[in-house]
Amino acid sequence: MESRSGPDCGYERFEFLGRICRSLPQHTRQAFLDHERSKAELKALMPEDAKEAIGHGVRAKRSKSGAISFDLLEAESSRAAL
Repeated sequence: MESRSGPDCGYERFEFLGRICRSLPQHTRQAFLDHERSKAELKALMPEDAKEAIGHGVRAKRSKSGAISFDLLEAESSRAAL
């Protein structure tokens, strides 16, 4: 498959992505939009100057490039071992 370039290439990619989005079932599209919204809300909670934040069973880490990744932490038992 040959790679295309030029002014029409961007338009063709846009059209291709549009066909994919229209072909997704509505519940899949809604789940994707919910995920993106949640991801943006989580990123907004982390202070700009923080390298790492932990809370409510989630750890957020900021890479050197500024990207934020999330990890689920193991659930702690409600009582400490004696």
